[in-house]
Amino acid sequence: MFGDLIVKMERYRYNLIASTSWVIFGMLFGGAVMLFNGVTLLIGYNPLYVAACLISAGMAGAFVFRSMWRLTPKDRETKRMWRTGLILLVLPFFVTYDIIPGFLTLSQLQQSLYYSLVWYPSLGFGLILLGVSAELRDKLLTTRTITLSGIAIAASSALFIPLLGLVTTYRGVMALNMIAGSMMMLIYFGSFLVSFFRATKAFISQV
Repeated sequence: MFGDLIVKMERYRYNLIASTSWVIFGMLFGGAVMLFNGVTLLIGYNPLYVAACLISAGMAGAFVFRSMWRLTPKDRETKRMWRTGLILLVLPFFVTYDIIPGFLTLSQLQQSLYYSLVWYPSLGFGLILLGVSAELRDKLLTTRTITLSGIAIAASSALFIPLLGLVTTYRGVMALNMIAGSMMMLIYFGSFLVSFFRATKAFISQV
């Protein structure tokens, strides 16, 4: 009986770390969005600022993620599964930032808008790939918030289509970037609440 309780507590801890990850990544990437817009307001727009902010947030997030998930019980197959999923998470960013621009002819303002906004749908599709390749196959998780968040972000990307015509200056570029950042943080916060309370409820019902 005591051993069974330990197993349940380990699963609960695993799900708590998963739910906390939404808060951590929301703060990191939300902070990156605000930092980009703040720097742009002070010294002007530069596409390198977008890359620098996203890469910095991604590297910090990878370090935190690795540190946190070392505390969780995972077998070799689960580790391989999540490692593959994280590679797939980055894949849409590689396509939208490195491949697609080579086929586009954009003005400087349009280019600025593209680079400062395309991370949002890229994140959505990346989370879907991560969810399908790892989350849906992880039997320890009590929720599937990665997959659902990816779908929500990818679907809500369509909201920007009618707003693109309103962008005539770099302030418009920054406005859409901030809207995207706000939407991401709201979705992440909702994912945290769902995963936290569902994990807690599942644990209490089993004790």
